[in-house]
Amino acid sequence: MKQEKKGLQLYKTALVISCVHFLLSFWTDNFIFRYVVFDFSSAKNIVKSIETCGVKLVFLFLLIAVWQGIFYVCKKADKTFKRVAFGYFLLMLVLLLLTWPGIWRMDEFGILTSAVQLFPHFWQNYITSVFYIYALMLFPFPAGVILVQIICISLIIARLVTLCLSAEPEQIGKKKKSLCYLLMLVPFLLLPVLDSNLYPMRVSMHAFLELWLLAELYFNWKKNTMPAWYLPMLAAVVTVWRTEAIYYVVCFPLLLLWMGRGKKYRKQILLYLMCTVILFVPQKLGEKITSGSQYELTSVVLPLVPLVEATHETDTAVDRQLLAEIDKVVSVEVTLEGAREGKTGINLFWSRPDFQRSYTDKEFASFKQAYYKLILRYPAVFLKERFETFVSSTGLLENTTELFTESVPNYITFRQYPLSSPISDKTRTAVIKGLELRTQKDYTQKLAVTDLVYSALPAVLILLVASVILLIRKKWLPLFLLLTALVKVPLVFLTAPSRLFMYYYSVYLIGYAVLFYSAFLLTQKKAKGSKTGGGL
Repeated sequence: MKQEKKGLQLYKTALVISCVHFLLSFWTDNFIFRYVVFDFSSAKNIVKSIETCGVKLVFLFLLIAVWQGIFYVCKKADKTFKRVAFGYFLLMLVLLLLTWPGIWRMDEFGILTSAVQLFPHFWQNYITSVFYIYALMLFPFPAGVILVQIICISLIIARLVTLCLSAEPEQIGKKKKSLCYLLMLVPFLLLPVLDSNLYPMRVSMHAFLELWLLAELYFNWKKNTMPAWYLPMLAAVVTVWRTEAIYYVVCFPLLLLWMGRGKKYRKQILLYLMCTVILFVPQKLGEKITSGSQYELTSVVLPLVPLVEATHETDTAVDRQLLAEIDKVVSVEVTLEGAREGKTGINLFWSRPDFQRSYTDKEFASFKQAYYKLILRYPAVFLKERFETFVSSTGLLENTTELFTESVPNYITFRQYPLSSPISDKTRTAVIKGLELRTQKDYTQKLAVTDLVYSALPAVLILLVASVILLIRKKWLPLFLLLTALVKVPLVFLTAPSRLFMYYYSVYLIGYAVLFYSAFLLTQKKAKGSKTGGGL
């Protein structure tokens, strides 16, 4: 394996700017944060002050890294990297200004409320809260979270493009080069991607981080180079940030063992496992303390309604026993009532306080066992509901165009934050309707192509076809990388709590990236006039 040695350079000017920026942040934080600092009037405030000092200390190191990175990119980064990063950021900045303050729907309001008090929001993973907190310290207004997000995404896209070009060392003509750039950028110009970039939920960033991770591994294999030092940490974040990515704890070490012939990357694997545990433990503890088993419960309530309905209709002794176990956690009566009214499980979960009962951990464990037995007794009912949910997973959560017109408590609170008003609400609404393929007259009315464009099904098919091709060509490591991305599909299929596009967004992004990268390879193959450049 080849390893490029690059020495780290400390830019003194950047260091000074970092320190000045850090001191100024204590003033700019006042615009949006409501934290306690240097208050020793009570034990509670002392603890909060210590927490604030810890957060600000980390922010100092983050600022040093950010400003060092800015200076490095300006002075030494590849020209292609800078052009792509700046060009894509400029595009997203224009879209952000047009849709200012971005696309806000539901859960992110709670994350924002917690972040301004330096509290973690475990329902959407505390890593999301960390991202919000430091984004708001950089830019103290709600859209600052999205601004940092599009900066990160622009840098990741620039990295992906330079990786693609560096793997094809032969020079190509200017006309062909323009076509190659276009092919590599198309997946990131699709409307669902542009829309998601403006949406400050963890799915938006996580999808790009996962794509970046898989791309780094693929190009390490293709160029026979050692993985970058940051790869284990990146993999740990990907593993922990979303529950359905937990399988990476198996896949990532296996990939490194494969690439290193079993021995070379043991240190990287140990670093990855250590980082994963460090990130995972706080989330599980916080989740247990703040929401108990509720998050896990949301993953079963959707198919639970038709299963309970089918069980009630059959009404055997075994069925009655299983329903009794279900009833200890979820009211069977309310579930049946909801089924008659045509309500979904997730709707009952959020709208009916009497849907859930008070239950112990032991009762919840028995509930899960009963749920699994219901699936085995009525597999057709379960699979029918799951398939319908998968095919219909084209929805977007809430109508964000109502953010400045409706008197929803979350909306009212949001409007009180600095720089939260749109430049033009009419323009914002029109652009969002365009991005989300809705009619200009009525946001709730979709265009004919909406459900096709906002569907992960084509991307899943792309990955399946690509996997078959790689299997035939015996390209084992690229095949394993694609299968790693595809593993998420059955996991989400079995546990998706509602029919939303965002649950499959990472598969969507990776699928179209693979499609257009394959097209890029085909243009390279034709340009070289040989058969050596056209395979994954």
